[in-house]
Amino acid sequence: MSAPNDQPASAARRQRLMAYLLAAGCVWFAVLALTRPRRMAEILRSETWLVRTLGVRDLASAAALVSLRDPRPAILARILFDLADTATFARRRPPMAAVALAYAGIGVLALRAGRA
Repeated sequence: MSAPNDQPASAARRQRLMAYLLAAGCVWFAVLALTRPRRMAEILRSETWLVRTLGVRDLASAAALVSLRDPRPAILARILFDLADTATFARRRPPMAAVALAYAGIGVLALRAGRA
């Protein structure tokens, strides 16, 4: 694997590994959201259409995280998605908002992993 021009190879490998970790979480949520949307809607105290939408979004996010040569744009998008989820669920389901915020934190770590 060749690193993007402004990253040493070891930093790029760390970042790629973190991108795969984020993608795995996205796939896990997407499978639950798309195969059990009513149950996930109950857990999230949300509507079924929103759960399905989040599932599709997370599948697309996972695909970008694993397929882009430089995963930084996909990681940044993932952080923004998770911050938006934090805001969406903060009042109706605070524990889920905390999970989304923690996931955004993992995204920040993934961005930082690409630094030498």
